[in-house]
Amino acid sequence: MLNYASIDVPFNLRHSCWFCGEPSHQELTFPIQESDYITHIPLAIPACDECRTIAKGTANVMRAPESIYDLKLQVKNALMKRYAKHLGIGANWTKEELEETTLDGTAFKGFTDSAWAMYEIAKQRADFNGWDLYVDGMELDILDDTYAFEFEGKKFASFDSAVEFFLRAESLNKYLFEGLVGILGQGRFAYALKIGRLYTGVSRREANEILEEIATQEADRKQMLSQEKLHNNLKRVDAERISEVEIDGVSVPAEAIGWAMSRSINNLEKLEQSEDAFFEQHEHLGGVGAFHLFNGLQVYLHARTNIDWAREQDPNHELWIK
Repeated sequence: MLNYASIDVPFNLRHSCWFCGEPSHQELTFPIQESDYITHIPLAIPACDECRTIAKGTANVMRAPESIYDLKLQVKNALMKRYAKHLGIGANWTKEELEETTLDGTAFKGFTDSAWAMYEIAKQRADFNGWDLYVDGMELDILDDTYAFEFEGKKFASFDSAVEFFLRAESLNKYLFEGLVGILGQGRFAYALKIGRLYTGVSRREANEILEEIATQEADRKQMLSQEKLHNNLKRVDAERISEVEIDGVSVPAEAIGWAMSRSINNLEKLEQSEDAFFEQHEHLGGVGAFHLFNGLQVYLHARTNIDWAREQDPNHELWIK
């Protein structure tokens, strides 16, 4: 049988739930059942009826919590999921807007009278952080190593939990929002949420149009980042030492040769792979001018495949082999 140690409770928080701050008159024992994987001594924690019930339910999940902080995160997420609509009130209204709104009907009147109070209670419970863990005046050395996805001041047990929460809390368009998350990923969740909040009532056809536009934007953004990365990794070349080359009447300016050298583009295959980047960076020359420059590079790099020509006739040969 486990010997549970009751944690110390600050005087100003007596009779408060350690998980959410609501009034508490009983303790939750953790671990819920004996386990070989618990990372600290068994504890007795003050808990309200609701958090206690939620916590006991975690014993039946596939991955039972291994520490009191792990349990706390799971309880918090269950509360946020349960009261997502209440928490969403604060995202869609201000207190003043609710007070000033004139919705018709008894049901609407009841909503405007109680909505902000429901939001504040739910928010206080979600934001409550508990207190440091002591037993008989000695601080417990328990490492909080729980993984959490943090966003807008909230900690979620996983990224999927965050997606589900905002879908429920803000009544987002499920098809659109999940599509945005799929395109933008975890790293750009804020942007996905921003777009999702703007278009809550769109049709499936309109959602597809938005997703197509966002996918195009994201592809362009990634290409730009790739080009910036390439630019930052450019090889340093002494431009003043590069000479213009003429091959069979085709003039290859030093500028074009320097562009290829700085990017280590030393053969036709690499030039072909960089064709889009070349034309984007030389669009100021106009289509015809950029084409002649690119064609000159093709002729030049083809000529360099002849080792004898490269050694004996290319004035830039030494710069290439540096």
